[in-house]
Amino acid sequence: MKTVAMILAAGVAAAAMPAQAETKLNVYYAWPEHEVVHKPIADRFMADHPEIKISFRAAAPSYDEAVQTLIRQSMAGELPDVHYVGFNVLRPLVTRGLVKPIDDLVAADHLADKGYTEQILSLARIEGHLYGLPFAMSTPVVYYNADLVKQAGGDPDKVPTDWDSFVALAGKVGALGNGTSGMYYQLGSDDWATQNLVRNFGGQMMNDKESDIAFDGPAGQAAVKLFKRFHTDGAQPAIDSHAARQLFTSGKLGFFFASAGSVSGFEGEIGDRFKLRTAKQPLGAEDATMPTGGMVAIILTDDPAKRAAAWDYVKFTTSPEGQSIVVPNTGYMPTNTLALDKDHLAGFYDKHPNWYTSVLQTPRARPWFSWPGDNGVQIGEVLRDEMTAIALGSKEPEAALADMVSEVRALLPKTN
Repeated sequence: MKTVAMILAAGVAAAAMPAQAETKLNVYYAWPEHEVVHKPIADRFMADHPEIKISFRAAAPSYDEAVQTLIRQSMAGELPDVHYVGFNVLRPLVTRGLVKPIDDLVAADHLADKGYTEQILSLARIEGHLYGLPFAMSTPVVYYNADLVKQAGGDPDKVPTDWDSFVALAGKVGALGNGTSGMYYQLGSDDWATQNLVRNFGGQMMNDKESDIAFDGPAGQAAVKLFKRFHTDGAQPAIDSHAARQLFTSGKLGFFFASAGSVSGFEGEIGDRFKLRTAKQPLGAEDATMPTGGMVAIILTDDPAKRAAAWDYVKFTTSPEGQSIVVPNTGYMPTNTLALDKDHLAGFYDKHPNWYTSVLQTPRARPWFSWPGDNGVQIGEVLRDEMTAIALGSKEPEAALADMVSEVRALLPKTN
């Protein structure tokens, strides 16, 4: 009886204690295929933080569409608590006041001691304020069919590092016959690839004061002319990226330029059909840089309890543990330097050298330029469409560049 009484007493005492409140975080991200990283990260986080519940909204099909959805949700007061926004579209959300700086949260943490370098944090910094923690990053990588390179007389271990030699080798691959093409420089759905070519020649998209465009100078001129040469001399077919990807994975394309985040998909699709290798991009100038693709984890809630929980969550997603889930499932570069140590990704990279190429390009990685004003998405479409006209042969590089200049200037905010 004494034992029963003690049990009952313990039960009454437990019932009298207030239950710990559960904090629920609503999370939104782009690209449905990224569920393979978001779900396991959330599961592991919730195992360590049972007081926090992570739930996901249906993923957006792209960064641009995610931003449009967020703008609509803000008008209805239905914003998520955490969002993974593309680097290039963070600025429009900040301009609209939807994202607040996290400087106060950062002040209480020593991020530099936790693997966050200033170079990487700069990807999420606007006008001196930090608006989130970079979650995934990538640079453009050269994927290539080592078998075709060898057949064309090239050295699969030494892909050319200058554009003239590279384009010449691609042309030789394209001349092998049997339906083989030389290369494919993927434009994508925005201006990332165009920015990459301008930066490859040491240029930038606008001047330092952002009072006017700068991509119409020598670097931009060299960029559009090189893109034309990809087609005339490098045997790049005038097809869309989906068809080009199929051509490459079937073994009929020598070189394919794409995000480092494509490596996992390529390896899975190609299997042992041919020897897949990766290489750093050729450079057009010593001061070449690269726009960094990927996304930053931002906090949208103003609720103090949710904001504190969200800060713990985004720190975990960008920690060595979180990045050790992101990298092997995608091919993105880790945004936390501690993730490269022997306890996390060092062994993985030893076994998967194709995945490490993008990491080697980190010193040249810079923020993906985000256009001022409300027309950033349209500007990206203008640049993509004009580059497509060059690919199709409907415009010469000089004419396409001139049209880019006039159309982009018309879309930029008016200055006094």
